[in-house]
Amino acid sequence: MNHAPPPLPLVGPGAPRASVSEVLAAFLARLGVEVGYGLGGGTIVPFCHALARSRVRVLHCRHESGAAFAALEESLAQDRPTVVFATAGPGITNAITGLAAARIEGAKVILVSGGTSPSQRDRGAAQETTARTLPAGLLSDGPIFHYATTLEHPSQLPVILRRLMVGARAVEGFVAHIHLPLSVQEAIFEGPVLADTEALPGPAPSADALDAVTKILTEEPCALWVGFGARKAVSRVRALAERRAMPVMCSPRAKGIFPEDHPLFVGTTGVGSHARVASSLQAARIQRTLVLGTRLWECTSFWRQDLVPPRGFIHVDVNPAVFGAAYPAAETLGVQAEIGVFLSALLPRLPTHAGAPPTLPRLPRTPPLDPLTEGAVRPRFLFEAVQRVVVESSDAAVLTEAGSAFVWGNHVLRFQEPGRYRSGLHFGSMGHATTGVLGAAHARGKAAVALVGDGSMLMLEEVSTAVRYGIPAVWVVLNDRQYGIVEHGMRASGYDPVETTLPDTDFSLIARGLGALGTRVEREGELEAALGEALAAGKPFVVDVRVDPEERPPITSRVRSLEAQTAKESFSP
Repeated sequence: MNHAPPPLPLVGPGAPRASVSEVLAAFLARLGVEVGYGLGGGTIVPFCHALARSRVRVLHCRHESGAAFAALEESLAQDRPTVVFATAGPGITNAITGLAAARIEGAKVILVSGGTSPSQRDRGAAQETTARTLPAGLLSDGPIFHYATTLEHPSQLPVILRRLMVGARAVEGFVAHIHLPLSVQEAIFEGPVLADTEALPGPAPSADALDAVTKILTEEPCALWVGFGARKAVSRVRALAERRAMPVMCSPRAKGIFPEDHPLFVGTTGVGSHARVASSLQAARIQRTLVLGTRLWECTSFWRQDLVPPRGFIHVDVNPAVFGAAYPAAETLGVQAEIGVFLSALLPRLPTHAGAPPTLPRLPRTPPLDPLTEGAVRPRFLFEAVQRVVVESSDAAVLTEAGSAFVWGNHVLRFQEPGRYRSGLHFGSMGHATTGVLGAAHARGKAAVALVGDGSMLMLEEVSTAVRYGIPAVWVVLNDRQYGIVEHGMRASGYDPVETTLPDTDFSLIARGLGALGTRVEREGELEAALGEALAAGKPFVVDVRVDPEERPPITSRVRSLEAQTAKESFSP
């Protein structure tokens, strides 16, 4: 439990003497951080003590990577920065997978790590942490961290705090690493007052860009491709689609940003995609597609050519480097702008579409499966039950894990509002949803449901952490006794599966052994009651579902993408 004193005043003249750790902890709270996830250890003890006495709630996890995934999901759910704390050496390296995912997902996460004091470096200190003992890029800016530095002296604090303040208010995500040698954590800081920095809107489109886009959308039949980056402009995205009668498709991470029951919605692209998307574009004679909030990476598009309209794309993004990157041969009009700012400027210029809405192929409605009285639970039946019990009958957030779970989730689940579905699609790390569900549930203060494979549940889990802090996380385990996505993927590509089977595990027993609630579902008729019980419990709950290992997930697009990549490569002897 935290024992939080009154907030520390701004440092500077008249402020009390405070240690570097106390100043940093108080600053993080002022920055909007409400929770810190991590593991303590010898070299981070002074900072952990200061953090626990600040307004930041400290949650001690079982693994640093799990802590980072939880912090990632808390950040996205709350739209505010979170903190991960870790000790030197392996504490830092353990956290890296979750932090790399945070960078790709656009979260705002600050890692604060302990480190070896300067006087002990190069002497074989326990968990020695220097640029010579850690991989390159963990103590400096690079592909993982937007900003990383080692605080060697208290006088560095003002510059570091300023960088954190600016980064935390950036339009895109911000992942930072502040490395604190043990000797500096208790050093006293007395410095100038830190002035505030106002949050500024993202870049605005030029008048020429708005003129060009207005002309195209008014004169040509266009579609809308919506991604996760459009989540803060939901009402404006819908207004645009309806005003110009534009067919709408979404990336898997964007499910719910545009209602999936809307007449203009044609389906999800990428992993678990819907076959009617391409045929809908053709039926509506789409000439261009306006891309908002997605960079069209592999798991969003599989770089499929039937998704490229005759005149290419209008692509809006804050980063101009993405224009044409996924489809270099397609004509692309790039507009550098923040999506909300762009739509606010564009909408007043556009007239309402005067003609009839486009004629789109009917969305096929597969009749719901009737429960079988014998045999294991079919994965499609499981996800249909999740749709009824979790999506339609509750307001719980849903996370799907890398593997079969996020393929089935992307394909079967339907959301009508934003913010309820999360899938760590692009980095695709096993353990993301399994541990990230803690952050999602903690941020909302109510149940969040993770749909995960048995391989992920065995790899990295934080059920014990959820029990410790009473977090109402629910795990629904697709227990097929194998790495299912690997098994089916190898078969589909013509290979014999290699060591993809797993020992039979009862995760409900493990859950109860950890102090959580748990139940095992072996028949389809038991499923809805088990899901309802888990949601109503208000406590950590594991639902172990024995699923049919033979039912293949809809992974055809992924398999074809891998095969195409293999075929296109040419190697000289």
